[in-house]
Amino acid sequence: MQKLIRTIFLIALMCFSALSSEACSLALHKWERVFYIKIPVSAPVFPLSELGAALGKIPENSAKRVRWIADHHLISELSPAFLPLIKGWLNMLPWELVRPGNSVMTQARKADQIDFPLIIGTDKCFLKIALFSDSNSSGNCKQLVIMQTSRIRAVFPDRKSPWAQEINGQSWLSLIFFQVPVPGRIMSFSAYPVAGLRQSIYEDHGLVENLLTEKKLTRRPDLEIDPYQFDFPELPE
Repeated sequence: MQKLIRTIFLIALMCFSALSSEACSLALHKWERVFYIKIPVSAPVFPLSELGAALGKIPENSAKRVRWIADHHLISELSPAFLPLIKGWLNMLPWELVRPGNSVMTQARKADQIDFPLIIGTDKCFLKIALFSDSNSSGNCKQLVIMQTSRIRAVFPDRKSPWAQEINGQSWLSLIFFQVPVPGRIMSFSAYPVAGLRQSIYEDHGLVENLLTEKKLTRRPDLEIDPYQFDFPELPE
């Protein structure tokens, strides 16, 4: 089942990437929140923040596997199957899913010092869902944001250079569309963080150009300093 889901995801990602370009950077949006909900969840749907918890903190190829401690559900149990699709040596390691029991530090003290697992614990997880409307397009352009927040504790119990830290994790997916989120109306789809940065997975340059020509979107001024300033406003706590 995991191989089938991963194959479907890879095909979709390849199709999206083939059409990718800097689409929404052409339009100037003024986002206004029209819907918001915050839902407690037992574990993140996808460990994007967890991937960044040890980014640049431990030497490359120093860990042999990742032990992810969380109150896992069906989706979080499947999500590590997609990790090899994202570049990075940590993503290529075997991920062992463990349900909460002992603390992260206790797990680290008991860890096998031969294959050196990177231990990551996630708790206090929330899913934030928000819908924004662009007043510059009379509300026709919209953005759906799905954000995950959590507390992440990461420990690398290496004998020579042990390392540990606690961070507040945040990751999100953003879908920008015109009127309705159906094929042919989707302007962009992006994710954060991928290797510590926002990654544009899909953008429809032609659709945005047509909407700009028809004056259904507001064109971004040439003097605008940041052409990628189309992110969403900060979400409530």
